[in-house]
Amino acid sequence: MLTIYEELQLLAIHGDKGIFIHSADEALKPGMNGAILSELALAGKICTGNNHRLKLEERSLTDDPIIDANLKALKKSEKERKFGYWIAGLNPKPEKLRRQVTASLVAKGILNQEDDRLLWVIPSPLQPAAKGSTKYWLIRRLRGIILSQDDYQPHDLALLSLLNACGLLELVFLRDERKPAAQAINERLVFQAMNDPNFETIQEISATVASLVEEE
Repeated sequence: MLTIYEELQLLAIHGDKGIFIHSADEALKPGMNGAILSELALAGKICTGNNHRLKLEERSLTDDPIIDANLKALKKSEKERKFGYWIAGLNPKPEKLRRQVTASLVAKGILNQEDDRLLWVIPSPLQPAAKGSTKYWLIRRLRGIILSQDDYQPHDLALLSLLNACGLLELVFLRDERKPAAQAINERLVFQAMNDPNFETIQEISATVASLVEEE
């Protein structure tokens, strides 16, 4: 299974050209940090404290070098800070983070890299019995969750909420599908937060990402 930040970056790669979609670049900067924090939230390592501040709940490291690097940055903070501080300030070199995530996707057999182009491995190692890239199957899964009310995992809803917050639903949905998709995502996010404390934090992350994207 891929991480939220790996899937978010995959969606921003042009399906045919093998380059990153330029129109998504600015929104991805806070979006990728939001995705990393969402992974930490779902793992129960962070939660929402007083006054929209990120509270570190569980300090043990994981086996993910990108997650752990960011967790270490949170641990170094001498006080609790607002989510906006972290989403704007984590990974101040977004190109470095992009290269790290790309290397991870190549290592997992999702992509091949030739010079500046990223090529899809077909069939996807996640769906070896059927043709199609990992991006194809990811989009199909996300569309099914919203348009066909397919079952979903918390990971899926966290990714959909970030796409909505970043204004990047166009990476998954057609023009006339985006408004009802956004509404459906918000409704599910509210429902999930009522039953899962970790999703209260996902809500906070998504709202903060949306605010930062609007400012740019």
